[in-house]
Formats: sequence, C-alpha cells, structure tokens
Amino acid sequence: MDGTPYGTVRVIAADEIRERLVRLYCSLSPGGKPPPDGERGELDSMAFLEFIMLIEREFSIIVEASDLDEANFSTTTSTTAFIRRKLNGRAP
Repeated sequence: MDGTPYGTVRVIAADEIRERLVRLYCSLSPGGKPPPDGERGELDSMAFLEFIMLIEREFSIIVEASDLDEANFSTTTSTTAFIRRKLNGRAP
C-alpha cells in the first residue's frame, strides 16, 4: 500500500513513469540495455507486444489498438507522455 486513501487516484510524476518504463524495457531488451534518450529502442515485434502488456499491468491502463501509433511509442519521452495522458483519462 502506498499510503493513498482508498478511492483516490495517486498522481505519478513523469520522472517516475520514465524510470518504471526503462525498467520494463530493460527486462525485455537485448543485453538488458535501456534505449538511448530520444532514440527508438531495439525490441523486436514480439518483445514490443510483451512491453505493451507490461505497461498495461504496471500502470493499470488499457492500451487500445488505436493507441498503437508510432508517435506514442517511438521514444521513452513519447511513451511517458502517452502514459501520462492515459492516466489522466485523456485520449492520446
């Protein structure tokens, strides 16, 4: 339990989202390496699908087929922004 009262939503800072994303990415990437800032990662298509599933579980969000746009997942920064929008209830 994180100390958040039941029934309230805890706001997650962008830095925390990014840190958690990098951890998830490293669990799937070749050699466990994070993607360089501002660059596309090296996940193959199967690992990318697993990455999406891990994101859904980690952040308790649903990634819709319409969300699978390169703009949402091209860099750690864009994926962090996408997750923040989902957590705030806004469509990407």
